[in-house]
Amino acid sequence: MQNLPAARCGTAAGPALPVPLDVRPGRRADRRSAVAEPNSKPHPRPGPHIQVAAPPPTAESTSGAGVTAIGDSVMLDAAPNLRALVPGITIDAVVSRGVDAGIAGMRSLAGAGQLGASVIVHLGTNGSFTPDEMDQLVAVAAGRQLVLLTDHCPYCSWTPSNNAVIQAGCTSARRCTVADWNSLAVANPQWFGKDGVHMPIGGTGGQAYAELVVQHL
Repeated sequence: MQNLPAARCGTAAGPALPVPLDVRPGRRADRRSAVAEPNSKPHPRPGPHIQVAAPPPTAESTSGAGVTAIGDSVMLDAAPNLRALVPGITIDAVVSRGVDAGIAGMRSLAGAGQLGASVIVHLGTNGSFTPDEMDQLVAVAAGRQLVLLTDHCPYCSWTPSNNAVIQAGCTSARRCTVADWNSLAVANPQWFGKDGVHMPIGGTGGQAYAELVVQHL
């Protein structure tokens, strides 16, 4: 009896197919191991956001003339809501922006005479927020109303420290008010995407974000 060669995985019509790469939305095809290095830190990265229409404002709108907002991708998620609720607001928000880069951008606007009389700042999602950076931020905003939002990132080790710095350094004596985004976000996980940090652009979470800002202007 003739011995047949051992069967290989595949189809009768051809050789075995290669294992497909991970090509889910928001991921790049990569042949490297998916196991993180022991000391690597997770950094929140905005996933594929869903663009939705901004809900109608439920809070009374306020003029955004003379209001400047400095932030990162979380602020970008709420940008349509901020523009609807604070018409005329200037938003300077950049994906993956760190605290140092945010302060540099704020300083540049101040130097050009373009920093508003009221400044909203939401930084620290992507890394630490130090007491020295807090002092720098207050110095750049001197003579202006300053509103600082607390950070929300469930898996970021630096978030508790950042929020402690914000709470301690943002005082009425410095014309600074804390808007506690973290507490509001923790109580409403349904607002967020899979990373627990970013929201559908212009959605319900963004509306709550904008309303929180207005409460402190």
